[in-house]
Amino acid sequence: MSARTGARTALLRTVFLLIGAALFLAFGLLGLSVAATGREAANAVVAVAGAALVLALLVSVSSFPGVRDMEVAAARILLDPPGELVDEPVDRRGHRWRTTGFVLAHVLAGGAVGTAVVVGIPLAYSELPWYAATVAVVADLAVVVVAGIGMARLAVVCLGPTDADRLVIAEQRIRREQAQRAIARDLHDGIGHALSVISLQAVGGRQMVSRDPEHAAESLRIIADTARQALDELDHALGVLRDEPGPSGRVPVQGLDDVTLLVASYVAGGADVRADLADPVGVPALVSHEAFRIVQEGLTNAYEHGDGSAIDLETRVADALVVSVRNGVSPDRPHGRAERSAGRGLAGLRERVTLLGGELDVRRDAATWHLVARLPLPPGPAEEDER
Repeated sequence: MSARTGARTALLRTVFLLIGAALFLAFGLLGLSVAATGREAANAVVAVAGAALVLALLVSVSSFPGVRDMEVAAARILLDPPGELVDEPVDRRGHRWRTTGFVLAHVLAGGAVGTAVVVGIPLAYSELPWYAATVAVVADLAVVVVAGIGMARLAVVCLGPTDADRLVIAEQRIRREQAQRAIARDLHDGIGHALSVISLQAVGGRQMVSRDPEHAAESLRIIADTARQALDELDHALGVLRDEPGPSGRVPVQGLDDVTLLVASYVAGGADVRADLADPVGVPALVSHEAFRIVQEGLTNAYEHGDGSAIDLETRVADALVVSVRNGVSPDRPHGRAERSAGRGLAGLRERVTLLGGELDVRRDAATWHLVARLPLPPGPAEEDER
């Protein structure tokens, strides 16, 4: 920490303590008014009654709604605490006494600092020799600095997270990271597929533009539709990241029923896809959507890294949903290049399959690349009756 930063931090902590001094003065005047009202009684009794009243009011005020929020905001801005503070505690009842303790410490420390600064410094220069007064002023300033450091550390203890808060924060962080990974997977799968289809259709359309204008026009239509769908998915993902969903709040969820159109988009661009698709009736929507993404990634990889030969696609539905994609690869293509370029997609597929309790097997030999994903399905009514 630089000297300038340290001085700024000390000054802000002094401001925090002076706020406590103002509160100490207000409650102190209230206590003095009690003493003035009961001046005919014994001084000790009046002092105890005034102190008890002030303490009771401080405890009551500290439990008012919003007091903790103000203390957290002030501590975060002025004290620069060396730890995390909690804005929304899980168990507010458990934080109540900790907040009360911090408010009392704030007021008492502020009273001590205010007395040292407002009373101690003028008194030192008026009653002591200049050298002794200088020492007294330095001591007073040291008290202010130490009190500021102590309040910063106490803020972490009293306003920081409890074990329950840490657990909730960790769960929220995990859910946020999982959501971000899911968005990253969807963006990779959707945008990667769209770029593959656009590239495929652009090549096919360019070759057919003079010989078959209708085919070229169809390629342009597919490019436009694919690009529009990719932009919708991108807009949706950005809206989720910014907590600003679009008008519909979501994009259409694609499933196994859409695999036929997916295959047709590749075939229309000149790819040779041999599809053997099972009837997806009875497949849960979540499994169906993830299976669509697996087929999408498989076809994208087959197009990008294949040798141009036929792509075999097969889906089977039994006790599990099995997706198989097989294609040829060029013998002279280095393994490392294909694996690096497909790494993110395959990592995303493994996450998808693992979350559903399934298995993913990806193999590559000298001439073939083969992907097999197995996603377990819930038992049907007949199987449940047998059990």
